[in-house]
Amino acid sequence: MYLLHTMTPTQKLEDYSQEQHDTWNFLYDRQKAHLQGKASQLYLDTLAEMSDTLTRTSIPMVADMASQLKKATGWSIEIVPGLIPPSEFFKLLSQKKFCTSTWVRRKDQVDYIEEPDMFHDTFGHIPPLMNADFGSFMHRFGQIGTALSNNGRAFQVTQLQRLYWFFVEFGFIREAGKAKLFGAGIMSSYGETTHAWESRNTSKVFNLAEVMSTPFQTDVIQNEYYILDSIPELERELNHWFERTI
Repeated sequence: MYLLHTMTPTQKLEDYSQEQHDTWNFLYDRQKAHLQGKASQLYLDTLAEMSDTLTRTSIPMVADMASQLKKATGWSIEIVPGLIPPSEFFKLLSQKKFCTSTWVRRKDQVDYIEEPDMFHDTFGHIPPLMNADFGSFMHRFGQIGTALSNNGRAFQVTQLQRLYWFFVEFGFIREAGKAKLFGAGIMSSYGETTHAWESRNTSKVFNLAEVMSTPFQTDVIQNEYYILDSIPELERELNHWFERTI
């Protein structure tokens, strides 16, 4: 469920070159500008809240971001060394820990990279965890995923992966009656932002049963988008689904 570049799960500022810092700065500035008027206010507000730790001109330190998250919503950040199975990913979420890598894509990869790097993991995923409603949803998502994984419910785990994909990675949320970009896969990608925004008028109203029945592809620009009206309501629906499942 979560693919990361193999490396030692530590981070040292001196390990990064100036070119890597410059690449980060380019990605940050380009994407922040591109998201104006398109991204959800929830995302933009939480990104602004993290401006001191999710730094713009240099690669941020995970420990600094984790400390800010912990104080705000009780969440933290775990550096992981490589590919982890869904069961471990769910377990970390159930402990209010989100995974991140510490490697940054090369300069020639700014427009496309197949596996998620630190820019995707932090710029895309971390800011919304400053929001209590989203943090609560992700925590419950991890608890339910852990319970299903522990009981060998492979099909239901696949359903959860689809929910994660179409909301956490590539979802819209409705704000003041308008569809706004939200998912981390959109937030961290210039091309995905452009494509998703152009597709907003043909995106579907979020329906949990439909989302959980829809397969996805990880290596192409997305063609299916869903617009969520309420994060707390989604958490309630997820709880009801889990109660029926067990």
